[in-house]
Amino acid sequence: MPAKAAEYLLGPQDKVRLKVYEWRASRDVFFEWTALNDDFTVGADGTLFLPFVGQIRAQGTAPGDLARAIGSRLMQQMGLGRPPDVAVEIAQYRPFYVVGNVAQPGEFPYRPGLTVLQAMGVAGGLRTRDEDLPRLEREVIAGQGDVDLLAQSSVSLLARKARLESEQAGSDEISFPPELKERASNPTVAVAMEQESKIFAVRRDAMTTQLRSLRELKEFLEKELDSLGQQLTFRDKQIDLIQKELAGVSTLVQKGLAVAPRELSLEGTLAQMQSDKLVAETSLLRVRQEISKTDIEILNLGNQHANEIAGALRETQQQLNEITSKADTAVQLLHDTEVTAPALLALRERAQSAKPVFKIVRTTAGGSEELAVEETTPIEPGDTVKIEIPRPKSGLAALPAAGGMQAETLPIQGTN
Repeated sequence: MPAKAAEYLLGPQDKVRLKVYEWRASRDVFFEWTALNDDFTVGADGTLFLPFVGQIRAQGTAPGDLARAIGSRLMQQMGLGRPPDVAVEIAQYRPFYVVGNVAQPGEFPYRPGLTVLQAMGVAGGLRTRDEDLPRLEREVIAGQGDVDLLAQSSVSLLARKARLESEQAGSDEISFPPELKERASNPTVAVAMEQESKIFAVRRDAMTTQLRSLRELKEFLEKELDSLGQQLTFRDKQIDLIQKELAGVSTLVQKGLAVAPRELSLEGTLAQMQSDKLVAETSLLRVRQEISKTDIEILNLGNQHANEIAGALRETQQQLNEITSKADTAVQLLHDTEVTAPALLALRERAQSAKPVFKIVRTTAGGSEELAVEETTPIEPGDTVKIEIPRPKSGLAALPAAGGMQAETLPIQGTN
């Protein structure tokens, strides 16, 4: 192959370093063009913008050809007798890219003589899915933790539901469901049952105390009511007697057989008795009103207690239903993860034994083309190296569908 064909041609993102000198015989010195002695980057349009030179085409030209073109342009622009000496060297090659089944795909700086195999090494080598295994292990641990938390929540909810149903039925003790009684030796279940039993006893005693206080108050008021009734009967008898005596005295006073002060005294006593009777009647009405209030408080206390239990039961049942759904999902996810981990191990082994396929996507004058290459094929700046591992004929898709795994350790009831 001719040497010209192997010569490097510049392109966008290439960084070149210029060195421009001129021999001035009249002074017997070398003059340095300091404004041009610097690094310049080829633009996206393939040109360079240089002081004293302006815009000049760089894409597709070799460094030596570019140096001669810059010298000729300087001679024309500056009116020189001969072109200055121009040297163009590549300070930094434009990057190449690696994509596909590698550990770190991306953009990398090019260096001369780079092969496809070396490019794969620069990108971290083949990706073998090792990074997925720790993630799956963490997912299994997290999934098992979620299942355990759901189991504990379901135990607490079932114990609470049993306590509420026993309170609603007015039972003397909690009737726990068989799924809790059968696992009473489990510390979590035992603690939940013990806590709900304590709550049940405290609430039952508090309700009993409140009802007993109200009933004792009602009993006291009923006794007071009976006492007031007896007082009224006694007052009525006294008033009747005084009225009869007053009638007799009034007759005697009219006949002149008795003095008037006696009549006035009896009238005053009668008025006092009638006043006392009114007070007793008022007290009687007040006591009856207090008894009615006590009856209402007893009724309200029972209704409030029943409504509170009914609301708590609805909420507890709703939470149990949610736990059922979450538990099904958590167990399914855990099962899927436990199945996926061995499958990934198998895929990794197949991937390690499979021979990778290498391709290069290269931009040419006519566009871009994809080339099938080998490990030893040299790459050029701007190339995109594609590395693929053939997919095994069987893998996760060939595994049986995950399902049918039951949460045997979850005593969950989601039914109403």
